[in-house]
Amino acid sequence: MIVGKFHGGCHQIGKSCVEIETKKSRILVDCGMDPSNNAIPDINDSSMDAVVISHAHLDHCGAVPHFDFKNIYCNAPTADLMYNVWKDTVALSKSYKEEDIQRSMKNINIVDYNEPRKITSDISMKLYDAGHILGSSSVYLDIDGKKLLYTGDINEIETRTLNPADTDIDEIDTIIIESTYGSPLDVKPSRKVLEKQLIDEISETIEENGKVIIPVFAVGRAQEIIVIINNYIRSGLIKKVPIYICGSLTHTTGMYMSYSQWLNPKINNLMNNGTNPFGNLLKADDNIFNNNEPCIIISTSGMVQGGPVLQYLSLLKNPRNKLILTGYQGEGTIGRSLEEGATEITPFKKPIQIKGKISKIEFSAHGDYNSLVRYLKKIPEPKKAIVMHGERYQALSLAMTIWKMFKIPSIAPTIGSTIPLF
Repeated sequence: MIVGKFHGGCHQIGKSCVEIETKKSRILVDCGMDPSNNAIPDINDSSMDAVVISHAHLDHCGAVPHFDFKNIYCNAPTADLMYNVWKDTVALSKSYKEEDIQRSMKNINIVDYNEPRKITSDISMKLYDAGHILGSSSVYLDIDGKKLLYTGDINEIETRTLNPADTDIDEIDTIIIESTYGSPLDVKPSRKVLEKQLIDEISETIEENGKVIIPVFAVGRAQEIIVIINNYIRSGLIKKVPIYICGSLTHTTGMYMSYSQWLNPKINNLMNNGTNPFGNLLKADDNIFNNNEPCIIISTSGMVQGGPVLQYLSLLKNPRNKLILTGYQGEGTIGRSLEEGATEITPFKKPIQIKGKISKIEFSAHGDYNSLVRYLKKIPEPKKAIVMHGERYQALSLAMTIWKMFKIPSIAPTIGSTIPLF
């Protein structure tokens, strides 16, 4: 029997980790960390034959160096971006050491999109573009003749920086699909509408000589936001002000530029015509606090739970300033507290009174409910669906949708579940 053991990412967003066990092999697909509390999966790494990483977000790759995995598979941009994620984790959480990162990097095997690769005696893999961040992949496994698609995090629409998720996929017996926005209530405005909302929020604050703080994940959303803002600045539709970045954003944005062939062709066209789509970015420093000039500060972390962004929260004492949340805020995070209207937060020892404005624009790199349904209609129809990477309501809702709409048996397992995959 081929079984899946779900060590994380079930009825939650964070710590994605699925173990697949056959009579001959044991592998992991993803090995993430919980961004809200740095928790890692409870697994035994001693007899793991291979680990496949879908993409370089903390909740999918953050726990890898904690374990002694001998064979790690991913594509080239994911490997480079993971290094940044791991270095940030060492600095912020002390979950592992520098030597653990070096060991993990040495054990990475690079696989390109659509390149078949045998990883154990009875398992072969292939990666498809997932459209989520640079290098993001849906993992396709041939397990002794049975076909499994682990979607990872997917976005079925084209964005400023990326192509849409690949749907030209081989036949599928079982799909493991994300459900971040899996409820019928999770329908987002069009990308153009979201962009206008973002620019309007920024323009409003700049006109009042205020400072805009945009917490982001270092990989993906940061680059999308940067490209959007600079596009509007070049078009003259938003006043040109300094754009400051900090944390690992300098490195990750540089990697986006160095892997431009993996991005949306429009980005390449801009670069080939001598235009930098990411614009002139400045390194954040203490001058931000010492002047009254308007500016935009783009900083990690996306859930305002750690990282450089915490030092800028004191700017929210000033009613002219604004913080714009651009994506999902995990339960128990400062970002969720601000989203829910907190008037006081304590990122460090002293509490901060919130007098500035808090806005939320769901600028996610995940597909919404309609996008997930379109994706399922475009790919070959599976015989079975397993739903994860979503809070309880979202995961159960998408499982119910798949059953009602496609008549495909569906389950949304809990952490610790062991279930037959086929």
